[in-house]
Amino acid sequence: MRAKACGWGLLLALAGCGGFDNGDLRTGTLKGRILGVEADVARVSVMGRSDLRASVSADGSFQLAGVPATSLELFVVASRTRAARKAVVAQGAQVTDVGDIASAPGAFLTVRVTDEGGAIPSGVEVELKDTGLDRIKLAAGNGEARLGPLPPGCYELEVKADDLEDVEEEICVREGEEQVRAITLPTDDDGGDDDGGDDHGGRDGG
Repeated sequence: MRAKACGWGLLLALAGCGGFDNGDLRTGTLKGRILGVEADVARVSVMGRSDLRASVSADGSFQLAGVPATSLELFVVASRTRAARKAVVAQGAQVTDVGDIASAPGAFLTVRVTDEGGAIPSGVEVELKDTGLDRIKLAAGNGEARLGPLPPGCYELEVKADDLEDVEEEICVREGEEQVRAITLPTDDDGGDDDGGDDHGGRDGG
C-alpha cells in the first residue's frame, strides 16, 4: 500500500511540475440544437476557425469537437434563408451544452466584380473570411456571387481574380437585408507572384 501511495505522489508531483501534457484541458466539445433546420444545408462553425465546423442532423442537433476552451462565437446556417451567431464559452476536457439556438431571417450579399476597365475578370473567387463558408469560384463570364444567408453583423469580404490585385473590404449586414456590393479589382502592378504561393498575384489576403 505504501508503494502505491508513493506512486500516486510521484504522479501528482509530475503533474504539478508540467510533466504531463494537459492538451485535453485546452479543448472541449460543444453540442446543441439548432431550431427550424434544413439538414441538407445546415451547418455550424466557429468564427475565426474555418477548420472547426460540423454538419447538423435532421433534428437540428450538432456536436463540435476540438474547440478551444475559451469564449468564442458560433456561425450558424439553419436553412436556406435563416442564420444566427451565438456567443458561447467552451469548457476544457468536457462537453458543453449550448442549448437551443434560434435563427432569424438571414441577409444576402450580392458581389459584382469588374476590373478597372469594366470587364468581368477571369478566375474570380469570393470569400467571407472566418465564417467557415466555402469560397465561391465564379464561372467564366459570370461577374456576380450571392452569399448567404448571413446573420446580422460585420464581415471581412475578400475578392480575388487572375492577374489582378486582391481586394478586402468590411461589410455589415442587417437581418433580412438584400445588399449589393460592387467591387473593382485593380491591375496587379507587381505583375507576378510575390509570395510564391498565390496564383492570383498581388498581395495575399488570405
